[in-house]
Amino acid sequence: MFTLFARGAAILTIVFTAVAPAGAATVAFLGPSGWSADDTSAQSTPTRRVLQWHLAGDISTVTFVDDTGTAYADALAAIEKNFSTNKIKPSIDKDVTCQTKTAHVIEFVTGPDGHQTVINRMLVPDGAGIATITYFRSDGTSFDPAVQKSETAFCAATP
Repeated sequence: MFTLFARGAAILTIVFTAVAPAGAATVAFLGPSGWSADDTSAQSTPTRRVLQWHLAGDISTVTFVDDTGTAYADALAAIEKNFSTNKIKPSIDKDVTCQTKTAHVIEFVTGPDGHQTVINRMLVPDGAGIATITYFRSDGTSFDPAVQKSETAFCAATP
């Protein structure tokens, strides 16, 4: 069952990344403390870097993507168009502050009853591109403080 959810998380991450890839981060994103890093070298390209972590014994994953090829406004527009076209109603869809930069957070629940998951994505402008942090977890699970700490540290270090 865990493998099914882990593969589902990876597929959703890849689909989301294709819809709205991230930008060229000049700052390293450090994964959540206590989480294991996954090998994402096959997903990375010269213009896109993908990093992913998972929480042992859980379906939770954090994926960081940076890409110089997609502007923040274009990525946000693509996600919102996808949501509108597919009638997805996010529970969170708002501008936030990532240190002094405007960023955007989108969160929604998906999956069959009894096995729903929460997908939380923060988009951060980064130079000409965008950085995204996608956190995938079981519905009913609180936002992990280690993930929040990683996001805060990234925002603090991002120029």
